[in-house]
Amino acid sequence: SKSFGDLKITDNFEYIFKKGERIGLVGPNGSGKTTFLNLITDQMEADSGEVIIGDTTKFGYYTQKGLEAKEHLRVIEIVKEVAESVDMGGSTIGAAQFLFHFGFSYSLQQSYYELLSGGERRKLYLILTLMRNPNFLILDEPTNDLDIFTLGKLE
Repeated sequence: SKSFGDLKITDNFEYIFKKGERIGLVGPNGSGKTTFLNLITDQMEADSGEVIIGDTTKFGYYTQKGLEAKEHLRVIEIVKEVAESVDMGGSTIGAAQFLFHFGFSYSLQQSYYELLSGGERRKLYLILTLMRNPNFLILDEPTNDLDIFTLGKLE
């Protein structure tokens, strides 16, 4: 359970998330969707009860906050901090190829983070989230800043 004053976010919520499920949270702004996601990822403490995270659960949490600014690094350097290559479920591709797959040209990969547009920064954040190869992916308002091309790749 979690509440803020009179606003109850959850009240004795109980659910077991199962492999392969796709769940959407809908509600007006300020209704607690992000708070709920922070609760289930253990980023926020519940008022009562507990969140039990499976031993092999690896969250990929694409938050509204976005990526911590890395102004003086190139895009490719930021990506290689996470991984040099990406497991594509049977094959492996290099970090540069993965960036290219999501529309980062090789010249854009050499750009400094501070020169990226807001949409490019959000796309980079999504790429970094996916590169960590999560088995429980959480996307908090992914459509706000991503272009149609990126959303298609995400699907």
